[in-house]
Amino acid sequence: MHKLFNKVNWIWQKKGPINHFRPRIHNGTQPVRVVHHMLVYMFQNAHPQFLRELSEEIAKGKIAPKLELRYGRDSIRQDDGRLHTPRVDLTTKTIELHETFLSFLWCCTYSIYVQYLEKVDFPRMNRLNGRVIYPINEENIQKAREMFDYARLLIVNFEDWDKDNLPNPEIYLAEQRTYPEQTNLYYTEAVKFILGHEYTHLKLHADQIDANTPNSSYLVFEAEADNNAIDILIAGLFPKNHFAADAQKLAVCIGIIIGILSMFYFTATTSGTRHPNMEDRLTNALERLPIEDDHEAWGIACIGLQMWDEQFNLQLTWENDPVSYREQYYRIIEQIKAQQ
Repeated sequence: MHKLFNKVNWIWQKKGPINHFRPRIHNGTQPVRVVHHMLVYMFQNAHPQFLRELSEEIAKGKIAPKLELRYGRDSIRQDDGRLHTPRVDLTTKTIELHETFLSFLWCCTYSIYVQYLEKVDFPRMNRLNGRVIYPINEENIQKAREMFDYARLLIVNFEDWDKDNLPNPEIYLAEQRTYPEQTNLYYTEAVKFILGHEYTHLKLHADQIDANTPNSSYLVFEAEADNNAIDILIAGLFPKNHFAADAQKLAVCIGIIIGILSMFYFTATTSGTRHPNMEDRLTNALERLPIEDDHEAWGIACIGLQMWDEQFNLQLTWENDPVSYREQYYRIIEQIKAQQ
């Protein structure tokens, strides 16, 4: 019992550094390693029947029984131009994730979520209450921007994560735990969506792909993979009367949207030959999710697209303090369509 308490006493820690790294159990080279062990567990339990389904697909030989997580201190874009983004190996039937991509995704999640809270949600709550309930912290906004700068750097040039000065999941002050720990929640849901997407390729598409597969088929496969991944996560939502139903739904929806948003940051264009346009993937997800017109996912999507706009100087026109972030989203999508 004493050893167990020592492992979890950080939960009640109020002051000082919290350090999650344990060399014997945390494999990897980057701070995101302390979350690796949760990824497979959470994916396996995406919904109550999913582990059985996954086991059946493994037994059929459709998918390898082990996730291929590649460790290393290298950039996402390789010298030959290829990207170390999530993929499936059709020969070995494995899903491959690269550690640097996971660091990139965690940083993007942190940046999008914190900027949404500090620039959208907190001001809205303050207006509704007629007074300052949530003070806006410019330092938090600046840190979120620095996190995005680091995420973008990882695409082209690997540098070690500055754990002393940048938020990260491995070590942080108990007094500043809220944002890193909330980021872990949305990050793991984003990874679940990505794994669900790649899993669908192995389950439904691998046997249909060869050297003669036309691009039109790949477009269908990608759309189907998105939809099935979304449905897997939706199937795991708690009943509406569950005490944690709203919080879980929020995490799942935001995780899915961030999972798609993260792919915007590799290029200023959204079109591809074998993938649907990125804005179409994002719109499809928002419209497929069981969300209301004022759900936080619309604001998250707008913040993520605004970061992409600023990254590539696309000069999209944004309305300050829009009445509806859903309406703002569709106006931005129209502008994106006009530029492609």
